[in-house]
Amino acid sequence: MFNLIQLFLRLSGFFVFLLLEIICFTLVVKYNQAQKGIYTNSVNVGTGLLHKASANFKHYFSLDDENYRLARENAKLLETMYNLGIDTLETIDTIYFENNTPHYIFQVAKVIKNSVNNHHNYIVLDKGSDDGIIPHSGIVTNNGVVGIVRKVSKRFSVAMSLLHRQTRISAKIKGSNFPGSIAWDERENNTQMLSLSDIPKHAKVEVGDTVVTSGFSTIFPEGIMIGTVESTELKPGKYALDISVSSKLDMANIQYVYIIKNLFKKEQEDLEQAVMEEDQ
Repeated sequence: MFNLIQLFLRLSGFFVFLLLEIICFTLVVKYNQAQKGIYTNSVNVGTGLLHKASANFKHYFSLDDENYRLARENAKLLETMYNLGIDTLETIDTIYFENNTPHYIFQVAKVIKNSVNNHHNYIVLDKGSDDGIIPHSGIVTNNGVVGIVRKVSKRFSVAMSLLHRQTRISAKIKGSNFPGSIAWDERENNTQMLSLSDIPKHAKVEVGDTVVTSGFSTIFPEGIMIGTVESTELKPGKYALDISVSSKLDMANIQYVYIIKNLFKKEQEDLEQAVMEEDQ
C-alpha cells in the first residue's frame, strides 16, 4: 500500500497535467461550434469503425456455424437426390418422395484432422457412434468421394481417405454398366489423379467421360461424382483398359463432409452371406 501511495506521489504532476488537459479540451469543445463539430464528426467516424470491426469480428467467428448450416442443407439435398436416383433436384415429384422409403441418410461431419502426404492417409471426423456412425460407411462431398469410415469411437470416426493405398471403390463410366475399381494413382505424385481399372477393353471410353460410383456395393449409392477421364491405354496382352481419372476434389482442402448411412446395408449383406454359405 505504501509503495502504491509513493507511486501516485511521484506521478502527481502528470495526473494534474492530464486533468487540466481534459478540462481545457472539454471547455474548447463545449463553447466553440467549429471544434464541437470536428469532435462530433470524429467520434461518429471512430464509433462507426469500431462497430464495423466488431461486426467483422463476430462474422468471422460465426462463419463456422454458417458453413455447418449450409453443409446440413446440402446433405439434405444430396440425400433427396440419391434416394430418388436423379441427377438434379428439378425433377423431384413431391408426392412420390413423401411416399418413398429412403434408402440413404446423409449426415454432416467436420474434418478435424486430415493427411495427404503419406502412403496411408486418414481423415478424423467429429462424429462417432453416439451420432449413429458405423464402420464401412461412405464419405463424400459435393465434389466427389472422400473415403470410407474404418473405426468409430463414441465421439469420433477415423476414415481411410481416397488417398490410401488400400482404398478401392466400385466405379463406372457414367451411362455404362461396366463396373471397375477406382484407386489413388501414387505414381502420378498428384492427390487429384486416380486410376480406374477392370473396365473391359471393348467398353467405349473417351477422354472427358464422367466417372461415378457404380452402386454395386453397400457403401455408396450409384452416381456419385468421382472425376473425369484424363487418358486411356490398352497395354498388349491385357483384357482391361488402364484409365487415368482426374478428380475435382482437393483432398487437402476439405472442411465438411457427408457420411452416408445405407439403411438396407445389413439386410443386403446378410442375404448375400446366406447365399454364399449355401454354395459352400
